[in-house]
Order: sequence, then C-alpha cells, then structure tokens
Amino acid sequence: MMDGSMMMDGSMMVMMCFIMVLGLILFIVVLGVTVYIVARLLMRKCRVEDRPLMILKERYVKGEINDEEFEQKRRLLKVETR
Repeated sequence: MMDGSMMMDGSMMVMMCFIMVLGLILFIVVLGVTVYIVARLLMRKCRVEDRPLMILKERYVKGEINDEEFEQKRRLLKVETR
C-alpha cells in the first residue's frame, strides 16, 4: 500500500525535472541568440562592399587625387553599387 506522501514525492520529483529541462532549454536559446547577435555585429564591421570607397578615401587623404577626381569617382562607385 502506498501512502499519499510517496505519491507527492514522486510527482514533485517529476515536476522538478521538468522545470530543470525547461531552464536548460531556455539557457541554450538565450546563449544561441546572444552568439548570433554578436556574430552579426562583428560581420557588419567587415563589409567587403565598402572597400572600394575606403581605398578612394585613402587616396584622397594622401593627396593622390584632387577634389574633382574624388567626387567623380565616388559618384561612379555609387552608380555601380546600385
């Protein structure tokens, strides 16, 4: 014969395991979302498509090209990237 306290202990044990599993799943989801967001932010800093404009700006700063050449080439780059 089982008394009520044994059933209570068993159901509490199942409930505690269920809560622990839910906590683990929640932790994994939060960790995954955090890694995803950090990776996206880091990738945003390394965009390859802005490289030609960066080179053009470097040449302008170094004095290799003048204002008119810079503006002409910048407009050309904007047209090509569309």
